[in-house]
Amino acid sequence: MNLLLFEDLTSRLNYIFKYCKSYTVCLWIGWFPIILTADPEIITNVLGSPELLNKSESTYHSIRCSFKGGLVASRVDKWSKNRKLINPAFANKVLLSFFPIFNKAKNNIIEKCSELVDNKEHNLPNAIQTMTLTLTAETTMGKYMHKGNQISNDVAKHYCVILEYTIIHTILSFMKLGFIMELFSKFRNAKKFSYQFVEDLILKKLSKTANAEKSITNTKDDMSSNEDFLLTNEENEFTNNEDDLAELSIKKEPKIFIDQAIKLYKQQLFTWNDIISESNIIVAAAFGTTANGIYSVLVMLAMHPEIQQRLFEEVLDVFPEKNFNAELDQLDQLQYLDCVINETLRLAPPIPIIGRHVTKDTQVGKDVFPKNIQIIISILHLHRRTDIWGPNANKFDPDHFSAENFGEAQKCAFIPFSRGKRNCIGSRYAMFSMKIILSGLIRNFKFETDFKFENLRFTTQIALKYVQEPELKIRMRS
Repeated sequence: MNLLLFEDLTSRLNYIFKYCKSYTVCLWIGWFPIILTADPEIITNVLGSPELLNKSESTYHSIRCSFKGGLVASRVDKWSKNRKLINPAFANKVLLSFFPIFNKAKNNIIEKCSELVDNKEHNLPNAIQTMTLTLTAETTMGKYMHKGNQISNDVAKHYCVILEYTIIHTILSFMKLGFIMELFSKFRNAKKFSYQFVEDLILKKLSKTANAEKSITNTKDDMSSNEDFLLTNEENEFTNNEDDLAELSIKKEPKIFIDQAIKLYKQQLFTWNDIISESNIIVAAAFGTTANGIYSVLVMLAMHPEIQQRLFEEVLDVFPEKNFNAELDQLDQLQYLDCVINETLRLAPPIPIIGRHVTKDTQVGKDVFPKNIQIIISILHLHRRTDIWGPNANKFDPDHFSAENFGEAQKCAFIPFSRGKRNCIGSRYAMFSMKIILSGLIRNFKFETDFKFENLRFTTQIALKYVQEPELKIRMRS
């Protein structure tokens, strides 16, 4: 059975689980035996097992090829080394230092949406993707964005092409026909463009670092050679030189991912390909998941005006003024926004399917997985099981995440950013950025759509993709 060649992901997987009368199914996809599961106990055991850290080979080989490696798809030996080295770039203090950048991105997308208040429905994904890619480039690669200096739409389009063709590569890999991908010039060009985009950012950062180090050295030399002059002008020139040196050496910039990667490269712990691949996959993953999350929340709110109104009242209470800079303590007060985002991620998880590869016969719990079988986990269907989430599992209801409804069973069945050692390194980054951007959008605008919730359909890509993207009408809040 070819599981991946279909347009409507939801209904086809529903059919398989329903036809087999089980949430764990054994089947063949192309040349490969597969265990397809949406069982929370099996999933918890698999994702928590130290023996099952390799990603599904047929599924993730295409991602490795598209991005020259990277944390998302690398084999366990490479992943375990690089994950430990990259972790400091996603520490909480680093993420908190990004808040001014998140707020700037919020203001930029508010300005863009203000131009679309015209009583017409608009397709927002492109604008959101460009905004999130700009945000990602600044917070991970140090490409500073000023007002009106957004990354061009072409960059976002090239990343979208890579994601689109990567799923085709995945399908062909199950047939052992992945080599055909090199015949697609559009795919080759998009990969080349993304590599060059990332490499240019890295080279600019290296150049800036080298110039700063040179300036610091020159400044120190100047200070040393003019010691007597400095001493006689202690309250004047020395202070100025000291300020210059401080600005060069301890300028208040967050130690972002690219800083960590370059440091590792200079210490010979990273190869040049490591910098390229890890940078490329982090930019692509952050761009794709954050953009999907923001757009999906707006879609759900537009389809459920009563929920949008309740959320607006909460945001209004925390942010009485339209123009604001969100801080962590304010985000902590937006508990209903947490519920709205989580409910959106439940129904529309950014990555709907993940997988593991069994490299040797492995017993996990009461289950034994034979060597070379691949375990495919449907997050999409785990999140919609009526026996776990109740009779309204397929409806949008943020109260699924209220204190009284979100119990242990639901915690085990909610994995929008995966779980275990190979969970998403950027999950907190995504949540912080989404909360700030969404709070600004909800405070300033009301979103409407004629598209019906029951007509939502998802198609297969690496990241979640709508078969038809609902258009949204934007109205200004008074």
